[in-house]
Amino acid sequence: MIELRNVSKTYHLKGGDVQAVRDVSLSVADGEIYGVIGYSGAGKSSLVRCINLLEVPDSGSITVNGTAITWQDGGAFRRLSNHDMKAVRKGIGMIFQHFNLLDRSTVFDNVAYPLRYSGRSAAQIRARVQELLELVDLTDKAAVYPSQLSGGQKQRVAIARALANNPPVLLSDEATSALDPDATESILELLKELNKKLHLTIILITHEMAVIKSVCHKVAVMEDGRVVESGDVYSVFASPQQEITKRFIGAGAAAERIAAIARQGNPGARIVRLQFQKDAVGDALISEISRSFNVNVSIVLANVEMIQGSPLGEIVVAMSGAAAEISAALVYLQERNVRVLEIGRGKETGGTHV
Repeated sequence: MIELRNVSKTYHLKGGDVQAVRDVSLSVADGEIYGVIGYSGAGKSSLVRCINLLEVPDSGSITVNGTAITWQDGGAFRRLSNHDMKAVRKGIGMIFQHFNLLDRSTVFDNVAYPLRYSGRSAAQIRARVQELLELVDLTDKAAVYPSQLSGGQKQRVAIARALANNPPVLLSDEATSALDPDATESILELLKELNKKLHLTIILITHEMAVIKSVCHKVAVMEDGRVVESGDVYSVFASPQQEITKRFIGAGAAAERIAAIARQGNPGARIVRLQFQKDAVGDALISEISRSFNVNVSIVLANVEMIQGSPLGEIVVAMSGAAAEISAALVYLQERNVRVLEIGRGKETGGTHV
């Protein structure tokens, strides 16, 4: 559906050049919700704007819906003409952080705006707008103005407008960043519903890992213009490889704070973080190691969450007993697909730091 190969973009500013996107390659499958996450300045918005040529990259190839919009011809960079790009953009909807609605137009007219240049009759436009407003649950707001809407309702109008021409692709550039938590959840649920109902391919730009966890199938983590880590969401959450990914997930400093608290109540104990993936969640492994290895295990923190329909469990424990028995217990856990990290000792066993 969407292929990016070695895409780069540099802005030439008075203060010097800024390399916003550096040699990025991504592949987004048909019907997939693909998240791109990074801190401010990571290059994620520049990257997504290259997909519909709102920003023209300096190099690399981009293919959308089977059409090459940029490509390398030998050593030369080529792109579609503005005329040909108009047809491609009809298949790419886009929503933004600040909605970009027409303040002096009603909700109906905002949604109808892209349809007025599509050759449709007034009756066809009216029917399509009603269909779209029903899709985003705003049928009772057709005659009101944006100033009378909440932030979440404004974003629903923007989504309806972006879908006016039935695009198979939707680009979302920080679409929930200006919304409160309830509105954010509502918009994310709507995007999931649209993905399923319309088989919509969505690229979602965000700086919030909770957004990625809630709706995305795959994720790419950007830093300094580069994609530094990517994969399916469950794998990235379960086993982050890069320090920036660990910061997004909260696996670094938070673990050390938990360990400090645990040591206060369990002096001399070894503080261990255990991660239970999929089939291991729910197994009575803590009670088993206490009985089998004569190890005292105090649970400091426990949590299980669902990511893409699969459970990911985590327990922080304080373990006390003979060193050999504790080591044997940890090996036993690893053999049952539990990831093990001793917090604060700089020592890791059984997989990637989580």
